[in-house]
Amino acid sequence: MSFSGTITALVTPFKEGKLNEQGLRENIWFQIEEGIEALLVLGTTGEGAALNPDEQKRVIQIAVEEKKVPVIVNAGDLSTDRTIEKVKEAEKMGADGLLIIAPYYNRPSPEGLALHFEAVARETTLPIILYNHPKRTGVELSLDLLVRLSKKKNIIGIKDASGSIPFAASIRHVLPDFLLFAGDDLISLPLLSIGAKGLISVLSNLMPHKVGQMVRNLDRTLYEELLPFMEMAQIETNPVPIKAMMELAKLSAGKPRLPLTSLTPDNQYRLKELLLNSPLIPQAVYE
Repeated sequence: MSFSGTITALVTPFKEGKLNEQGLRENIWFQIEEGIEALLVLGTTGEGAALNPDEQKRVIQIAVEEKKVPVIVNAGDLSTDRTIEKVKEAEKMGADGLLIIAPYYNRPSPEGLALHFEAVARETTLPIILYNHPKRTGVELSLDLLVRLSKKKNIIGIKDASGSIPFAASIRHVLPDFLLFAGDDLISLPLLSIGAKGLISVLSNLMPHKVGQMVRNLDRTLYEELLPFMEMAQIETNPVPIKAMMELAKLSAGKPRLPLTSLTPDNQYRLKELLLNSPLIPQAVYE
């Protein structure tokens, strides 16, 4: 299966600290109605690492039950064995694809990274998108590593959140058939303009239609209109700001789980001013 366009990195809604299953279903319906191309669950935005194993499985189950678009599961973990366990579970439950982040905390060598991803790829038939996010993992996926991993049939692409446009451009030049996905809303348009296949978006939780329109049309004007929201979504650690935006817009989100906390009062005020004064957000959504 091939993926393209706008893929929403779906939040995991909580209610009184517990998984809000109905809220999750409603968010999925909203995304599908607004024309999103695929959904990613249990990612950074979905607080996958803050869920217990039963909750992780339940999120996958609900997403697969409700899906009318492909469902990608973030199955990365800090060890190879644990990653493989999650990969096998996701495949058994009906996932359409996998996102695998570089093992975090351990900071493996380039050879360790290669052996890790190759071992994971051998244990599944699902397409794998690598996830490069050095700020969170402490390691970078190099171009040489991508060239090696691209030879594995089911490693199909990369979600790049490194923030480096030159690195993304080098991927497009050296590996033109390797799918490149922008992993940061802020650099989505630059990466799309050099041939990225799509965007794995945080902001599309709130504005799936607008983000999708920007991606499909490479719409610079719309990108500029969305830019303040993209910046606001990074004012504190993701997914704290996007959850606050969704709550204000009457979409199911709830508070993030500890160790993450709610927005500071100053940032909550700034966020409210942005949303309530923006023509991009229908006022009816607050009524």
